[in-house]
Amino acid sequence: MNSILLKTSAPAEKLPVGSSKLLGNPDVWEGFEWPTILVDGEEYDLTFMCQINCADAAPFDKDGVLPKTGMLYFFYDLDEMPHEPSNLDAARVVYFDGDISQLHEMVLTDEDGESIAFAEQKIDFECVEEGYLSDSEPTHLLLGTPSLDYGTWYECIDGWQMLLQIDSFETEDAMINFTDEGVLCFYAEPDKIKKLDFSDVRIMQIYS
Repeated sequence: MNSILLKTSAPAEKLPVGSSKLLGNPDVWEGFEWPTILVDGEEYDLTFMCQINCADAAPFDKDGVLPKTGMLYFFYDLDEMPHEPSNLDAARVVYFDGDISQLHEMVLTDEDGESIAFAEQKIDFECVEEGYLSDSEPTHLLLGTPSLDYGTWYECIDGWQMLLQIDSFETEDAMINFTDEGVLCFYAEPDKIKKLDFSDVRIMQIYS
């Protein structure tokens, strides 16, 4: 199976609604409910990590694993940074199969009304071999297998498909370091992906 490299860069101007991007604010539909995690009886918002316009990715998805239209959104508990698949509420993947032109940016703000999001990063796609690892830039990947060797494998995700790998990275306003400069991977069951069911997604941090 091929992997798709997500090459990120700071955009010269604000990205159009519906663009594939890392960080920033998600472009969502009316009535969208922001994914949360329950900690000690209190709800906390998960961090928006990435959105993929499936039409952008489709020409690079040689095996036809992902939907060809719509938008995939990835959320994660970036505050606590859980690293095992047993953390069932640590991440969410949401799929929207509607009219992208009807989406709007959703902005979470602090008590002063300022956006709490990191600056958005533009995504360009490139086909690479499975297990690709760059030595000069962050290796963010769709599909394939992780860039790093597994330290510990978990049977609960045996046979599952890696949807997304986010590498440790730094931008002008963000420094995201997964365990020992490792990677964060999102996994889903292949049969559920075919049914466009992303309700049960697990994460795993991998580090060398």
